[in-house]
Amino acid sequence: MKLAIVTPFVQRSAIGRVNAAVADQLAARGHEVQIIRSESIDDPDAPLHPTTLPCRHWSKVDLPVLARQVDLAIVNVGDNYLFHGGIFPVLEHLPSLGVFHDFYIYNLFSGWLYDQKLDWKVHDGEIEAVYGPEALDTARAARSGELDMGQIAQVIPMTEWVARRCMGALSHADFYRPRLEAVCPGPVGMIPLCGPARPGGPAPARKCRELVVVTLGVMNANKCAAEVIQAIAASETLKAAVRYRLVGAILESERERLTALAAELGFTGLSIEGAVDDDAFESAMADADIITCLRRPVLEGASGSVIDGMLSGRPTIVCDAGFYGELPDDLVCKIEPQVDPAQLTAALERLAADPAGRRKMGEEARAYALDALGPERYAEGLEAAAQATIDALPLLAVGGRMGWRLSQLGLDRDHPSISDLSSKLALLFAAAR
Repeated sequence: MKLAIVTPFVQRSAIGRVNAAVADQLAARGHEVQIIRSESIDDPDAPLHPTTLPCRHWSKVDLPVLARQVDLAIVNVGDNYLFHGGIFPVLEHLPSLGVFHDFYIYNLFSGWLYDQKLDWKVHDGEIEAVYGPEALDTARAARSGELDMGQIAQVIPMTEWVARRCMGALSHADFYRPRLEAVCPGPVGMIPLCGPARPGGPAPARKCRELVVVTLGVMNANKCAAEVIQAIAASETLKAAVRYRLVGAILESERERLTALAAELGFTGLSIEGAVDDDAFESAMADADIITCLRRPVLEGASGSVIDGMLSGRPTIVCDAGFYGELPDDLVCKIEPQVDPAQLTAALERLAADPAGRRKMGEEARAYALDALGPERYAEGLEAAAQATIDALPLLAVGGRMGWRLSQLGLDRDHPSISDLSSKLALLFAAAR
C-alpha cells in the first residue's frame, strides 16, 4: 500500500512519537510510507521526531496531487487544534482512515471555528447537523461557558463531527467505538494505542524512607494533581515520606494553584518541574516508585502516559473509566472515576506498604505492555484497517453517488428503498471481491 500518515510530528507531541515508530514498522512491512505533518502552522524551528521517511508539512503539499499518489491517508485525530489543524484540508482531498486518539474533540472543533473566523451560527449549525436539534441547548450553553468539559462530553463530544468525514475509523478503546460506527460510512475497528519501548527496571533502592510518586504529561486541571496532593496530605505516614513530582508542561496559574494548596495542607514534598526533554522524562520514570495517571473527566481515547507508566515497570494508579477501565485489573491500581481523595489515600498507603507487591505489579504490567501495546502489534492492526478501508472505497463511492441521486428525488435516509438498495450493493460487492 501507498500510505500518507497525517500526524503532528514536533517532538513535544506524544502522538508524533507513536507515529514515528509505527511509520517505521509499516515501512518495514513493505509499504510505501510518507509523513504529512498536521500542525496548523509550520514552525521551521520546532524540532521534529527523527525519521528516515519523507516528511512534509501539509501546507507544503499539493493535496490533489497527493490524492493521486497514495492509496489512503491515515489521519490522526486529537483534541488540540495547534497540533491537528492540518487534518481538515487532508480530509477534504484524500480518502482517509481516521485514528481517534481522543474521545472528546470539542476543543479541536472550537479551534477550527476560530481559525476559520466562523461565528456562533456555524457553531450551533454544525452541532445540530451532527446531533440533531435536541442538542442545541447544550450547544448554546457550551459556547457561553456555562458547561465544563465533562458536561460537554456527555452530549456533544464532537467525535462524530470528524468521523463522518472519514472513509474508515479506528478507536483506541471500546467505550467510544459506537460513536464512530454511528456515522462513519466505512469499516470501523479498535486497536489499543501503542507505546514505543521505554527503559524499564526495578525501582531504585532508597537509603531513607522517601517514596517518590510521579505524575507525567501536560498538567491540565483534569489530571487530578490537586487530588493527589490532598490524598498524600491526609495521611501522616504519606505526608512525611512522599516526594510528589509533576513532570510536564504546566500553566503558571496551575503551578500557583497547586503550590498554594500544598502550602495550605502543610505538604512540603511537592516538586513541580514543568516541561522536560525525553531524557529527563525517562529519568523521572526511573526515579518513581508509583505513577499516578488519573483523569476526571476521562476525555482521551487512550493515554500514552499510562502506557509509559506500564512500560517503565512501575505500579500505576488510574480511574476505573474509559480506556483506563478497560486495562486488566491486576496490572494497574484502579480507583473510582470521581477520584475521591480518601480512596486515593488508601490506594497510596497500600502500595507504599508493599514494595514486593509494587514490584510484581510493575513487572507484569511492563511484560503486558511490551507484548500487547508495542508498535509491531499496532502496525499490524493499522495495516489490516487500512486495507479494509481501501477495499471499501469503490462501494462507498458508488453508494455516495446513488445516495446523492436519491436525495434529489426527495427520499430521506429512513425510506425503505434506501436500506434495500444498501443491502443489494453490499451483496454485489461481496461477490465481486
